[in-house]
Amino acid sequence: MDRRSFIVGSTALVWLPGCVSKPTMQLKYAQVQSAGLMGIGMNIVMSVHNANKFDVQIRNVRVRTTIQDRWALPPLAYSPNIWLRAKHTTPVNAPVIIPWQLVPPLLGATASSPSIRYHVEGEADVTATSSLNIKSDNYPVDEEGTIPRAALLAAARVNFPYLQ
Repeated sequence: MDRRSFIVGSTALVWLPGCVSKPTMQLKYAQVQSAGLMGIGMNIVMSVHNANKFDVQIRNVRVRTTIQDRWALPPLAYSPNIWLRAKHTTPVNAPVIIPWQLVPPLLGATASSPSIRYHVEGEADVTATSSLNIKSDNYPVDEEGTIPRAALLAAARVNFPYLQ
């Protein structure tokens, strides 16, 4: 690395944290992928908008999810390795497994609601700007949202046909 690249990269590292906008997420849809031995496998697709003037790569994600402020799902670690282009919205997939033992009480507790609340917190490893390759590990993730109850109910009927 030549001296000029080092100075530009070092300056960007100092400047970046104060001027970075956290990408915003919105649930696009949730779809059931499988009903297997471990539970109901779902794919949550989020629309992630990167308002920054530079690209951001999501390399690794390590999160813990709580459903309805009550039930903790198993910790999740995955590597989407996806670039969020500057000033664009990108679909990002997030795999989720809801263990079978949680399904009946969860559906019972949400019987009068069309959606199920979730809270995700943890860390992500990100890279800002593909040209400078500035990496930040353990970037905090703290998001809330909902998934359609009907999608979970449809998958649950494989093992629990009596559920409403």
